[in-house]
Amino acid sequence: MSEYAAVRIATDARLLKRGCESLLGIAAGLIADGELNEREIQFLSTWLSENPEVAETWPGKVVSKRIKEVLSDGRISDDERAYLVGTLTQLIGGSFSDDGVIASSATALPVDEEADVRIEDESFCFTGKFLFGTRSACERAVEARHGRVCPVKRGLSYLVIGELTSPDWKYSSFGHKIEAAIKLKESGFAVKIVSEAQWVAAL
Repeated sequence: MSEYAAVRIATDARLLKRGCESLLGIAAGLIADGELNEREIQFLSTWLSENPEVAETWPGKVVSKRIKEVLSDGRISDDERAYLVGTLTQLIGGSFSDDGVIASSATALPVDEEADVRIEDESFCFTGKFLFGTRSACERAVEARHGRVCPVKRGLSYLVIGELTSPDWKYSSFGHKIEAAIKLKESGFAVKIVSEAQWVAAL
């Protein structure tokens, strides 16, 4: 790699980090009062459109997707508004690494960071809270790509942990699935525990 290319990559990474930090600051400001009105949602939508490098990077990509879904029918329901507030509230609790990617709570969970995630003909189980959407939405995304959804058992390919999952997973109801998957791994089964970000990248 040439020195020019290395400098360009480093510069792009710094700019991306700055953009993602701006998204974090904007999110904090928008929900400071615990509410999110239509004008604020439109503003965030416009900002993401004007900053495509952030909108195409995790987690900006998911925020952008959710906002487009909410605005698609020209009407914002109370449930949609509450979901966006919840998503942004969780986001402002994170921090950004040098490459601009948010360091979420899920990074403190026992994920196989080097796992190669494939969808077709593989089986998935989901646990925790997801930026992508509801657990049902995640399951539909797998099935649409010819994957299968099943509980934690022998033969499971991947347990996917939502990015909005607390690191105190052992004390939560969804922790049972994680513990079960760990026991399967210890028994020699090939189940992989992966983060939502790894799964989304495979989509």
